[in-house]
Amino acid sequence: MADAKRTLRECLDERLKEGRARGLERRPPLLDMAGEGPVVHMGGRAFLNFTLNDGLGLASSPEWRAEVGECFAAFPPSASASRLAGGRSRITEEAEQAVAAYFGFDECLFLPSGYQGNLACAMALIHAGQPVFVDRRVHASIARGLVLGKADVRTYAHADYGHLERRLVSAPPATVQPLVMTESLFSMDGTELDVSRMAELRSKYGFFLMVDEAHAVGALGPGGRGLCAGVPGTADIVLGTFGKSLGLFGSFLLLPKGFAAFFESLSSAVMHSTAMPPAHAAAVLKLLERLPLLDAERARLRDNAVFFRTRLCELGIPTRGTAHIVAVPTGGEARTTHLGEQLAERGVLALAARYPTVPYDDGLLRFGLTALHTQGMLERTARLLADLWG
Repeated sequence: MADAKRTLRECLDERLKEGRARGLERRPPLLDMAGEGPVVHMGGRAFLNFTLNDGLGLASSPEWRAEVGECFAAFPPSASASRLAGGRSRITEEAEQAVAAYFGFDECLFLPSGYQGNLACAMALIHAGQPVFVDRRVHASIARGLVLGKADVRTYAHADYGHLERRLVSAPPATVQPLVMTESLFSMDGTELDVSRMAELRSKYGFFLMVDEAHAVGALGPGGRGLCAGVPGTADIVLGTFGKSLGLFGSFLLLPKGFAAFFESLSSAVMHSTAMPPAHAAAVLKLLERLPLLDAERARLRDNAVFFRTRLCELGIPTRGTAHIVAVPTGGEARTTHLGEQLAERGVLALAARYPTVPYDDGLLRFGLTALHTQGMLERTARLLADLWG
């Protein structure tokens, strides 16, 4: 050890320097207060905020905050142990069953995050001799889970169902049912899954389908049940998150009968994580009372997405996607970073997505719309971006 040439700190500094030179440095903004809604403050200055996923505005709702606060005053704020070591509370059992029933599934498991939920799926579902077909634009948590699960991965072009079918046909005979993993509303591009087409392929080829609906639940589908709810029975397993349009934190897996036991026994991400707190479960039950009543918010969110895309198109700015995630492709890392900085200097925050969040030289500005954004805010932002577009 005495002849080590560089310290770990020096290696990390070098990696950061290299990333900075390539336009890949990340510097999280420091907000004066989180959860303010479409207008946030940094250093006493107001900004229009398009970086959040609070589609229905719940996270910034004083009434909802008060309800959640009552739950945390009445129930323990920590489970203090994993599900297997410390058991699960009756209110957690009640909440998981209620979520499963609302979304039309047999069972449900709560987890600390969507990232961990996708890891849990990889740990439990992937087996030797099983081909796993994955959209090339899936979330990093799915990609990482496939690596950890040592999956036999067969990627297909983004949202290209003809390519997926060709991959299914050309795959060698499998000893385990094939698995397809995808998203319903892709987190960066905003592309929507063609649920009907995927259902046709599933019926034809008999694969097991896991769909990440993190960005769809709450905001899309009947009663906010997500895109897959539009074609019941499409997905075998669905991942949803509470931390986006549902105004809480954590995630949930919607499962067929008997699968919760598989995850509790076979998935390290479930076995070795502290369980979600009982107070959270109480808040989830309150959430389920609200969720069917938020159609007006979902309609405003949809109208905002149509308005913003239309105005950008009229101003000559390209977009991707169809729902409340509006992606503006910008190309290289330097241009993406520059546009993001220019917007921020003029009072608008949008995510400048660069590698490795998106493929290299395929950067984009990601605008996360909410029901609380006004058309005036959207018009101002569209005109500002047009002025900077060059």
